[in-house]
Amino acid sequence: MHATAMTKTVDFPATTSLETLVDKVTDLLSLPDAAMRLNELLADPDAANAEIAEVVTMDPALAARVLRAVNSAAFGLQRHVDTISKAIVMIGTSELHSLVLATSAAQAFRSISTKLIDMESFWQHSVRAALAARGLAEASLSSHGERVFLSALMHDIGKLVLYHQFPAASTRILETVRAGEALDGAEEAAFGFTHADVGALLLERWNLPAALTMPVRFHHRHDEAVEFRQEAALLHLGNQMAHSMDGDGTVIKPSMLDVTSEAWEQAGCSLAAINQVIVEVNLHWFQVMEIVAPCSMLLY
Repeated sequence: MHATAMTKTVDFPATTSLETLVDKVTDLLSLPDAAMRLNELLADPDAANAEIAEVVTMDPALAARVLRAVNSAAFGLQRHVDTISKAIVMIGTSELHSLVLATSAAQAFRSISTKLIDMESFWQHSVRAALAARGLAEASLSSHGERVFLSALMHDIGKLVLYHQFPAASTRILETVRAGEALDGAEEAAFGFTHADVGALLLERWNLPAALTMPVRFHHRHDEAVEFRQEAALLHLGNQMAHSMDGDGTVIKPSMLDVTSEAWEQAGCSLAAINQVIVEVNLHWFQVMEIVAPCSMLLY
């Protein structure tokens, strides 16, 4: 039985808008200058690889995280990479962008303390959703797999903002969800917006393109997306697959996925792809966790 729609809880000011909330946390949750500059460069078709490498290299901590990731087992490179310039040659600017954003986003949220969520579980779900969405994208999109991966990796960051800013309201929302209320409906009733809206606007504040932010905004209502509809559906499917995985990373039963045939059609892939995607998620999720949130149990 669905819970009764919530009223706004006491720790949520009635005058708070989505924009006000995100503006309030933008300074707390900011990407490093190098990541912001890299976003601009990668949107410029005339940007040179040397210029891109210089921007990342100028941030030693960021460069170190990227090089550690590139030399991890996840990439399986045959020779050691010791400069960002070599990293671009070996993995390309698209993969470099993914690494910079993934590691930077996780670092940004280290400053958030919340008792409402296990951060290791949060990133584990996010990584699995990202890998699943990318795996499905490989069967349906000729390109942009990394773009789908990034959107899926960051699809739930709005939850962290809400948990941090409004813990009492978020606690009550989680109680109604356990009682059967849909999460996005409970959030909409309490706040007037959802964690997907919060996450998408925060990514916009980080100067990420609509190709990344729009799928995040519509990952719970993929059928309402006007732009990047296929990506929104792929993110939705990846998210549902990640939710259906148990502690061992296996899907209990594909038929239990809470998705419609329309979602598969919008994504441009079929249920037949799911088994191979599960294998890929199981093979790589731990390695990607070590890149995105290394030693997460100690950090969080």
